[in-house]
Amino acid sequence: MNDKLNDLKVEREDYKKVLYRYLTLLSIGINIVGAHLVLFLKLPAYLDSVGTILAAILMGPIIGTIVGLATHFSLGVIMGPVYFHFAIVNGLIGLITGYIFEKYSFNLKTILVASVVISLVASIMGNTISYIIFSGITGESVDILTEHLLELGFNLFTAVYITGFFSNFLDKLISFAIVFYIIVLICDKFKMKEFEICKK
Repeated sequence: MNDKLNDLKVEREDYKKVLYRYLTLLSIGINIVGAHLVLFLKLPAYLDSVGTILAAILMGPIIGTIVGLATHFSLGVIMGPVYFHFAIVNGLIGLITGYIFEKYSFNLKTILVASVVISLVASIMGNTISYIIFSGITGESVDILTEHLLELGFNLFTAVYITGFFSNFLDKLISFAIVFYIIVLICDKFKMKEFEICKK
């Protein structure tokens, strides 16, 4: 009897490892698709961290960080070297998101708090990189807003930071809304108890 239980436990652990590997790759893919979609539709957002947030909530801060870093290294190869510079930002999004949802319940209040915290961190880091390395213009859709603010008389520093916070906050609200829907499906409809968030 004990042998059967041990075998079942090993099989379940093996299944969980395979599931995590596939979900990690899927999360990176979601980010890449999101980045392409934003450029195609010219949206004032990024959508390159939806998969990072999903991975961080479901599998923890370490995997979330890996997904964030891997996303931007992949985007750097596929879409241009500008993305390499922002890998640390997406990695940090994964780390912070994973930490928050390890400590607190997955609900709308935590999601809103996480959106604000991550938006602030991402905009400060991303804006600083954008300002120092690219003079505020990176070739992304959000540059339209920066250019509009410059035309209105704002200086470059202010225009970059206003654009960064606005686009990051909008981006994180959209990203968390998408992730919330996916996790509700995973936990409530498919009853996947392999993820700690589904056990809470």
